[in-house]
Amino acid sequence: MINIKIREIANFPGAQVFTENEDAYVKAFSVDSRTIRPGEIFIALSGKNFDGHNFIDDAVRKGASGLMVEDINYQMYIERVEHVIIVKDTLSAMGMIAARVRKRLRIPFVCVTGTNGKMTLKDILAHVLSSKHKVLKSKGSYNNIIGLSLSLFDLDPTHDIAVLELGTNYPGEIEMLSRLAQPQIAIITNIGSGHLKHLSDRKGVFDEKISLLDALPGSGMAILNKDDTFLSEVESEKAQLNFFGEDPSSEYHITKIKKVDRGFSFCLNGEKFSVPLEGRHNVFNAAAAIACAKHFGLTDADIRKKLEEVSLPSMRLERVSVRGVMFINDAYNANPDSFASALSALGDAGATGKKGVVAGDMLELGAASCDLHRALGKNIAGSGIDFFVMLGDKSGSMAEGALEGGMKKENIFCVEDHQAAADVIKERADDDTVVLLKGSRGTKMEEVIKCFTTSYTP
Repeated sequence: MINIKIREIANFPGAQVFTENEDAYVKAFSVDSRTIRPGEIFIALSGKNFDGHNFIDDAVRKGASGLMVEDINYQMYIERVEHVIIVKDTLSAMGMIAARVRKRLRIPFVCVTGTNGKMTLKDILAHVLSSKHKVLKSKGSYNNIIGLSLSLFDLDPTHDIAVLELGTNYPGEIEMLSRLAQPQIAIITNIGSGHLKHLSDRKGVFDEKISLLDALPGSGMAILNKDDTFLSEVESEKAQLNFFGEDPSSEYHITKIKKVDRGFSFCLNGEKFSVPLEGRHNVFNAAAAIACAKHFGLTDADIRKKLEEVSLPSMRLERVSVRGVMFINDAYNANPDSFASALSALGDAGATGKKGVVAGDMLELGAASCDLHRALGKNIAGSGIDFFVMLGDKSGSMAEGALEGGMKKENIFCVEDHQAAADVIKERADDDTVVLLKGSRGTKMEEVIKCFTTSYTP
């Protein structure tokens, strides 16, 4: 991390600092008492379902050098830690520190957003750029104000490019995050039906995502999906726009997409590339990454070599083989568009046996939730699968859609829990069965694999 002194934090409006050494440097910050390391400052964040102030003693026992808190009796801790910082709002203070750290390095920042694919694209791009650059990238799916701040805390003078993921659940969040990140390059993967609870509809999603472009400087660049209905119409008088997609007018034109043993091959402006990832949609993630990498001077040879090494994180079209059943574990999250991509990947799996889908609820879809789950059920029924298992509050809507789509009732199963879903798979599976698992993060669909594995009886 770039060094910041306790004295600088003390200058924040409303901050009270109790320390004997204002010139001491902060080693690092942590928001998790379970993983905090000696010498780090523990930031006690509060949310709807948690209060970090309840874990102060744990952080102190593990060697925290300081505490950033909202309201405690500091005297009971001042002899146990070196610094106690009292602020009105720990989350706001965290953001102010991150903003100060950000301003110290004048390096290019690339910010990636979109309904689907942003984490994968971020990981691909960071890996490709690493062939020539020292890259800071967001950890995992650290894409909200907490995650972005923690990522910025990792900046140090050796980095020469940052690649960050920005997410959103409500209007104005992208604007806030981009104001903190101050990107020079913006990449938007697509506009889909995600987080509709607060964003209302796809137009609301578009308005939120496109606000990222407002944060670009006059010399900035945006890389957008030309095949997306909303993004294809974007114009900008300030930033340079580069489009990628199968649309022939794209600056980065994708052609000749072909399924191969390890992912897909494709051509971009006539040059052949391959990406060893499941899911046709990852061709588009790779194309956007290539477009950005070329902006930073990487050659086709550099890019091809690094693309061959990329892999998806766990629960992203992850293949898990158990007792003759191949699970496609795409349980990290779900919305209607990402479900459609996962179904495409199931179709590309090359199964010679049965195919099944185990679906959990898609969350945060607001008033359109029942209709979208019914449409999903109909879409799944039309994908050529042999059995369909669903659990969650919206399983009834999915079942209705599956029946409307022509699927036989005896192949549709509404179950109560993960174990029951695993039991259906055991009853229905044959040799070379492939099963797609997908649902929003809160449904924890990966538990189906655990249940299937631990309770299996030949």
